[in-house]
Amino acid sequence: MSIKIDEIRSFAAVAETGSFSAAARRLRRAQSVLSMHVAGLEADLGYALFHRTPKPELTARGRELLPSALRLLAEAQRLETRAAALADTALPALYLGIDPMLEAPVMIEILQQFAKAFPSVRLQIENITGSEAQWFFKKSGMNAALVFSSEPAIETRERVLGRSPVSVVVSKNHPLAMLPTLTTEALRQHRQIIVHARDSESAPPNIINPDHWEVDSGPWALGLVARGVGWALLPKSLLTGRSAANSGVTALEPPFAIEPARLTLRSKPGEVTEEILLWWEKTVVKHKVRLGLAAAPKTTAPASKPEA
Repeated sequence: MSIKIDEIRSFAAVAETGSFSAAARRLRRAQSVLSMHVAGLEADLGYALFHRTPKPELTARGRELLPSALRLLAEAQRLETRAAALADTALPALYLGIDPMLEAPVMIEILQQFAKAFPSVRLQIENITGSEAQWFFKKSGMNAALVFSSEPAIETRERVLGRSPVSVVVSKNHPLAMLPTLTTEALRQHRQIIVHARDSESAPPNIINPDHWEVDSGPWALGLVARGVGWALLPKSLLTGRSAANSGVTALEPPFAIEPARLTLRSKPGEVTEEILLWWEKTVVKHKVRLGLAAAPKTTAPASKPEA
């Protein structure tokens, strides 16, 4: 048996999209090529992967094989990404996720300092939220992330760099801002803006009101709040910058207990040097006031990697 990665990729695309034509568009290949790939894979395996109905449906064996195929493709993508990063040079590469809730001018200044401290390191940056970090670590070549998260890291090492209290953020002319005492019942009477992620495995957001809108980043939530669309639970660090939206909002004490947002530095074991990780830890802590952070606990331990 000689299974080819293109055959696995075509099989997975057809299974996920539910049709050969949609899979062909996703992979930018001719439909006939995908049909040939699936047929070749079935011939190698000795059994059918799809029922040939008007729309291809996975057989029992096809359903059982699909999760393994997806894991193989994720590893292949990771290998391709890492190989491409090393194609032209042997210099180390850092694929870093940065939470958009961190004040951009401060982060740009820190990145400028990083360029001077590590002139030979190739850097790729992605804006991600803490609830998306797990997805990026699993599905891409990302090897480090600086993100807010209330959940402990899974399959990555973690350093807690600081904490940011979470507030109920409303526009200054919102009815909630006029109340002498904020209550949970009052919050349920006005639309909530929540920050949610693409990763279904991540912890769900704090939903107080069934009437809510979902956005994928704190700045989006802040912009909607500033325009009176609703209220949001946001870390105070998001309110420290010079955004025009900040001048139109006010932060209120939540009427319930809520854990501060933890700013964490996450990394894949063995893929980022200790020197680089220590530099980021010290530099972010140095700028914690400008980033709206309180000090982190004195002792933190990396999350242990679960056994397979």
